[in-house]
Parts: sequence; C-alpha cells; structure tokens
Amino acid sequence: MTKKNPKEIHHLHFIGIRGVAMSGLAIMTRSLGYVVTGSDVDRIFSKEIEEAFAKNKIKVFNGFSAENLKPKPDMVVVSAAYGLTNPEFKAAKARRIPIKTHSEMLGQVMANYEGIGVAGVHGKTTVTSMLAFILQEGGYSPSYAIGVFDVPGLLGNGHIGEGKYFVAEADEYKKSEDSKEPRFLDLPLKHLIITSIELDHPDVYSSSEDVYQAFYRLSVKIKRDGTLIACIDSPLVRRLANRRVDLKCLTYGVAPSADFRLVDFHQAERSSFFVETDGSRLGPFELGLPGLYNALNATAAITMAVRLGVPEGVIAKALKIFKGPKRRFEYLGIINQAEVYDDYAHHPTAIKVLLEAARARFPTKKIVIVFQPHTYSRTGKLLRDFAQSLAKADRVVLLNIFASAREKSGYVTIKDLIDELKDVKGEVEYRSSLTEAANYLKSSLTKSDVLLLVGAGDVYKIFDLASA
Repeated sequence: MTKKNPKEIHHLHFIGIRGVAMSGLAIMTRSLGYVVTGSDVDRIFSKEIEEAFAKNKIKVFNGFSAENLKPKPDMVVVSAAYGLTNPEFKAAKARRIPIKTHSEMLGQVMANYEGIGVAGVHGKTTVTSMLAFILQEGGYSPSYAIGVFDVPGLLGNGHIGEGKYFVAEADEYKKSEDSKEPRFLDLPLKHLIITSIELDHPDVYSSSEDVYQAFYRLSVKIKRDGTLIACIDSPLVRRLANRRVDLKCLTYGVAPSADFRLVDFHQAERSSFFVETDGSRLGPFELGLPGLYNALNATAAITMAVRLGVPEGVIAKALKIFKGPKRRFEYLGIINQAEVYDDYAHHPTAIKVLLEAARARFPTKKIVIVFQPHTYSRTGKLLRDFAQSLAKADRVVLLNIFASAREKSGYVTIKDLIDELKDVKGEVEYRSSLTEAANYLKSSLTKSDVLLLVGAGDVYKIFDLASA
C-alpha cells in the first residue's frame, strides 16, 4: 500500500484547523509527507494539539484572511463549520485552488487502508478509541481518526500506523456548510459498526426516519466481503440490520437474539461482564468506564476485534487498561470533598444513561449535574426530552446554551429549558456564567455529593474556576 501523497499535491491548507476532526487530519497528512498550514479563530481549544502542531512544523494562522493562502497551496481543506462567506474559502475559489471538505480528504487518506467505520448517534468516540486501542495493543499498528483531542494510551486524535487497518469515526453530520450530505458517505469503508440511530442534529435532520435513511445509505456502501456490526438494542439499528440480508451482519446487545450478547453485567468501582456468542462465552471483561452503555460500547469493539481475528486474551487485557477518551466520565478531582467528573454528553439519551451509570457507581451519594446545552436547534427540538433526562439527577444547575461555530442564535433560550424542567422536577438552579456556577458549587457541595459537569461546550472549565 502506498502512503505517499500524489506528486501534484504538496501543500495543504486547512480552514478551521483547530477543530477536533480537522486537527487530527492535518497531523495525519503531515506525517504522510504533505506541507501543512492552517487557520482558525484565535482561540486555543487544546494545548496538546497546539504542541502537536509545533512538533510537526504545522504553521497555524490566528484568524482568517486571504493573505494566509500565500504561498499558494495546492489544495484547501475546509471544515464543515466554515465556507461560502469565509475569506479564505472565497479566495481559494477565486484563485481556482482545489477545495475538499474534511470528509473528502479523510476518505482520500483512508483509501489506502482497510477502512473500519464507527457510526451511531451515541458512542462513536468511545468505540473508535476502544477498537484502535485493542488493535494497537495487539500489535496491529492501526491508523485512526478519533473525535476527541486526547485518548490516554493512543498517539493523538489522528495517527498513521504501519498496519492495514484504519479505524475512523463515521459522522452523520453534514459534510459542509452548503451540502447536507452526510459526511460519512465520503469514507471508503469495508467494515462498519452502527451503535444507535435516533434523532439528533435537527438543523440537518427533521426526524429519526431521516437519520435512519442516512445510515441505511451508509450501510449500502459496505460490499459483500465486508462486515456490518449492529446494536440491535436500538430499534432503528435492528430494522436496518434486518434489511441487509445480503451482507455479513453480526449483531450485538443485551437482546437475547444478539449474535454477541452482553451478559452478567456488574457495576462496582469497575464494570465487569461476559459476551456470549455461538454457544461459547467470552470473558470476563473488565472496564474502568462505568455504566451498561459503556459495556455495550466495549461489546461493539469486542465483536469487531473478534471478526478481525484478534485473540480474546489481547482484547480482555486491552479493555482492562483502557482509560477512555477525554471528557467521557473523566475524573477531574475534588471540590469540597465532592468528587467531580466531566462528560461530553449533549443529547437527552446520553444524559439519561450517564446519570444511571453515576447512580449505580455512587449509590449512597447525591448526584449534582451542571448542564450546558449545546446548539439552539438541538435544545429546542428535544426540550422535553432534556428535561425528563435531567430530572433524574438530585440537583440540576443549568448554564446558558453554548453556541457553535455554525449556529450562533436560535428561537429557544435557556429559560425555555428551565420552565420545562420545573414542570417535571420542580426545583432547578440557573447560573449565567461559569464563574457564577463555580462560586455556587464551592458554597453548596458537600462530601455526600458527586458532581457531573456535562455538555459539549466549555462547562469543564468550572472545575478549575472552583478550585482556584
């Protein structure tokens, strides 16, 4: 397999290079021999990524300007968050510089490997990380693209290995500002894991059926010599798997009919479980991440690893030492003798299973959640669902909606969620800033509490503010 860039392409410029997906791809292409530059807003998203840029001699411009395209790059790669009105995008168009979206460029890189995609509304990052870590520990030297800046034990969020496998998150979000085509359709995959299908990204999808159709289109791209691994605990995934009778399909879940069935799950300080398949029992598997949902994530990775021929002992050993991606039930420290955890959950279903896991792990503690909603469209569309999930905590503190680069405002406000939550829970706290929330927590947390800082924005910063 060739790993060198085409002769006619030497210099790549990334618009939005500091994004989690773009930064990983920039580092990968640099390791493949490209000259790489990039630009983004003047804000440091990850100290580790900035250090990786410097180490790999990737020049990053703060802010967007047509001047950043001097000297003229051979190709521009643009994040889904930018385009059309971006000055560098417009300059590239005017100068007839070829432009690719992130997913198109990632697909080009993956074309030289045996692609393994991890798709689903929930669990993509964790399953991708687990599978990449299993393959790494097994000596397979995989390449991978992961949607988080840091996974302990792995070499960054984007890495080119020496082996034949490339594990990548397969994201259902739109590929660019001017195209609602799902970005995962650009990836050349031989194997595919689907963890879950339900409504998310309501700025792109109007219903769960729309989401389902996108995933079905992805599954159709998998050829007969490939594999579909599907979680049949999710009704829409089960429906999809039942349609793909022409493809090697392995199902997993707690459902009795699953080909790889998770059984005997126990939650203590660590999780343990077995997997039954084809009349035999695999395991026990031990996991540091809490909750049945993470055991299911691990079962997805186990199923694919077994399909690829990874020995059971290698899988079990890797999962036992796997620490998990950053911002996935990540322990931060102590405030007023209360343990503090950070989690990226930003969908009602993810919040629900997170709170269930916290309750199981800390049965004698009161669960306090600080939630920062992410995007106006998601908050508005799923308002009632958010309220019902959050109501499962003992105490709820709400922050303002965290706007994204692609969506700065909307018809919904945090007051709408407060009113909805009061209908189902009664009592809810609101703080207008991270500093106010930190001060409130410093004065109210006790050793009988466990604090969860939850959301896809910058809610995690509260811990440092409260610890100062």
